[in-house]
Amino acid sequence: MEFSRTGDGNLREYTEMRVLLAPHGTRGDVQPILALAFALRAHGHDPWFVLPSDFVDWIRASGFHAVSNGIAMEAMMYAPTAALQSRRWQFRHFKEHAARMFQPIADASEGADLIVGAGAQIVTASIAEWRDVPHANIAFCPCAMPSGAAPPPVLRTQAFPAWLNRALWQFGGAAADLGLRGAINRGRAALELAPTASPLRDLTASCVIVAADRDLAPLGDDALPAVVATDAWLLDQPQPLDQRMESFLANGAPPIYVGFGSMASGHARTLADHAVDAARAVGCRLILAGGWAHLDRYAPEHDDDVIAVPSVSHAAVLPRVALAVHHGGAGTTTAVARAGVPQVIVPHVLDQFYWARRITQLGLGPAALPVELVTADVLTARVDIALNDWRIRERAAALGRAIATRNGVGAAVDHLERLVARRTASA
Repeated sequence: MEFSRTGDGNLREYTEMRVLLAPHGTRGDVQPILALAFALRAHGHDPWFVLPSDFVDWIRASGFHAVSNGIAMEAMMYAPTAALQSRRWQFRHFKEHAARMFQPIADASEGADLIVGAGAQIVTASIAEWRDVPHANIAFCPCAMPSGAAPPPVLRTQAFPAWLNRALWQFGGAAADLGLRGAINRGRAALELAPTASPLRDLTASCVIVAADRDLAPLGDDALPAVVATDAWLLDQPQPLDQRMESFLANGAPPIYVGFGSMASGHARTLADHAVDAARAVGCRLILAGGWAHLDRYAPEHDDDVIAVPSVSHAAVLPRVALAVHHGGAGTTTAVARAGVPQVIVPHVLDQFYWARRITQLGLGPAALPVELVTADVLTARVDIALNDWRIRERAAALGRAIATRNGVGAAVDHLERLVARRTASA
């Protein structure tokens, strides 16, 4: 007999769980699930992964078994026909990915007591039904779940009234079900499952965990009954800085950080030039993080005021910068907020527009600047506001102190243990 401590301090009996973790998307969808995997292992459970091929080596190097779900995300973003800002293109690939992931996830699910899907993953509910095990769906933004608090993430405008948001969810959900039904039901038929009328409803039928900071992105009051919230899931793996970055940070005023994470771009050279020009216009040094856009390839060479790197440890670098300019992914937005520094969001797609609005609402940065509108002059104006408005600096510092020690991953393990315990008891 083993025990796990619950959120109220009590001890609860549990048995070891074998957990298939199936995140799908970019690094922002994978890293929190890696944090969950470490927490599950610490609680005596056995997690393993099926995920995009881009991240298999990373997960294996972290000590977990991992196999590919058949999708290469970065290659897809750089395909000749890619159009990241196109809703039609996004939805078409959403369906294609669902069709291609059924078999790899079904194969990887053998022996699982629990299946966890995350990010842009809509196959796992069917696989869990086939295996007759519990299913949990993980979202990293409240806007991924129907409520009046925010419209569906495919919409850039985030300022609609609650009644309209609910109507948009109702209409959009019906349209999405109609578009997805064929691909999902073909996969279900291959597993000899009955067709489903609503793939999206299946995802929210049993357990949904929204992993987002309670102050930065609170859950709406009218969230679905199956939805619970935890704070964001943070990967607690300190990464020491290399000597070059440490020297750059130590020998001068705090720089500006610019990085767009896993966002691909056909205009990376122009974006890098605008970032350099904006930093110099306000008299700041610059850290240019390459990411999937490879901005670092276009940085000026041998200039002391700019350092370009493929990637950086957010936890190690962001508390030492004056300002962060980024794409508005859930993980990066939370990391900057925890660091207590102002942020300028340059949203590209989907939930990034939600995060951009939240940063403006909370007074942590100026109005967002959609990526297609970036110029050196406009970016300079946003950066100047974020650096010199004392109210933004004070709010960012105060929120950083409030959320710096929060990590919802322990609460998530509690939720998952309860989910399996309820299924075991009912059986």
